[in-house]
Amino acid sequence: MQHKNILIVDDEKVIGEELAEFLSSLDFPCFAVTSVDEALEVIDADPDITLILTDMRMPGKSGTDLIRTLQAVPDRTFEYVIISGHLDAAQELEGIDQDSVTLMRKPIDVGALIDYVDALSLNP
Repeated sequence: MQHKNILIVDDEKVIGEELAEFLSSLDFPCFAVTSVDEALEVIDADPDITLILTDMRMPGKSGTDLIRTLQAVPDRTFEYVIISGHLDAAQELEGIDQDSVTLMRKPIDVGALIDYVDALSLNP
């Protein structure tokens, strides 16, 4: 899937904004939000968002909650990068379709993230 817009979801506002600014500087259009509810509003308003980078654990709803909700949307397809510093993060993905989910550990290896996003944008 070729991605048009990327949404970053992280309850730590500075992390999300800095990551969005960094990826935007490399010509990857990004938006950053701080909660699942805010993410759902932005996604609903922007049909060009197809790649979601989300923190796993956030107050209230988690990155897994976001993925479950979006996987139930009938007319949209997304790819997901879950960003987590927790060693048991893979266990929290149980019960969701993991074909479109990639897990990256914190602290983020920005080189690996750039390679990943760049590879996705090259796929037709």
